[in-house]
Amino acid sequence: MEEKKNIENFDRGLLAKYLNHEVNSREKLVVESWAGQSDKNREELEQIRQMLKKIDIYFKVKNFDSSRAWNNVQSKTNFAQLKVIQHKNVRKEAIAKFYKYAAIIVVAMLLGTVGYFIGFKNLTPNVQSEIVSGENQILNEFLLPDGSMVALNTKSKLIFPSKFNNNVREVTIIGEAFFDVKPNPEKPFIINAGNAQIKVLGTSFNVCAYPETETVEVIVKTGKVQVISKVEDLIAENPKVFLAPGEKGTLFNVNNVLSKSTNANPNFLAWKTHDLIFNKIPLNEVIRCLEKVYHIEIQVKEAELNDLLLTAHFDKKPIDFVLDVVRLTFNLELSGENELFTLSSRNNKQLKP
Repeated sequence: MEEKKNIENFDRGLLAKYLNHEVNSREKLVVESWAGQSDKNREELEQIRQMLKKIDIYFKVKNFDSSRAWNNVQSKTNFAQLKVIQHKNVRKEAIAKFYKYAAIIVVAMLLGTVGYFIGFKNLTPNVQSEIVSGENQILNEFLLPDGSMVALNTKSKLIFPSKFNNNVREVTIIGEAFFDVKPNPEKPFIINAGNAQIKVLGTSFNVCAYPETETVEVIVKTGKVQVISKVEDLIAENPKVFLAPGEKGTLFNVNNVLSKSTNANPNFLAWKTHDLIFNKIPLNEVIRCLEKVYHIEIQVKEAELNDLLLTAHFDKKPIDFVLDVVRLTFNLELSGENELFTLSSRNNKQLKP
């Protein structure tokens, strides 16, 4: 990352001076040191070298006459003739340099060597923005600069540029988010999520990548998604999987293993939709889901209660309603309020599913 920053902030004008043998010893050392930092730097320097050669050829073909250009400028000035003669050589040289450096950009655009032009553009960095959801807070339907929609679960952060560049739409998620990406085949949408990178063109999916967890999970709702491990593997190619609707990709951070499976959890988006479906699900799993969706804590006094199987559907119901249904279904005692609840069997009798 530091290397990329150095590349973007380097003075491209100094490279042109270096290739024209117009640098002093200190500037020469700076350029040669920069070129030795990476293959990318050396390639860029060589591209500019070739560009200057093409510019020289261009001026020869066009029979560019710097003296004639100077005479045209001189004829339009009102300076005293003596002063003009004294400064003629200096200004003539400056004009020639101006034409030459300006031509670098023109030829770069004509020849398609946009890397040099981008170097100038990158001197003004694209401002990074971020949205953050707080404790027990969910942010729904936030629009990104390209029109894609994102929703953030609690304690999550999304980092994105104020304007996407011409080649890619790239963001970073820390936590959990649901993306509904606006299709654009010419500009892929890339999400950095912990050790994983997700690439899409236009689709909707959920990403869970909290820093404290051992996995990064991607569950696809519509479209297709590619998940790649960003961890460098010196022995084999970095693992990657392609996911279709209803499939889940899981990256295990400890051993850099990426697996693909069918999503068996109908409630993977319940944190956003509050639409919960339970089909003979053990009560301990139901409780984990309710705690995540409603940001509460539920305790059970008897361990055997965890094995009770619940079948129910709750669509945007408050937690008090949901827990009351659980209480009535299994004939339990319910106590507590706000963010802490306790379930226990009546008369401390063991219940069976």
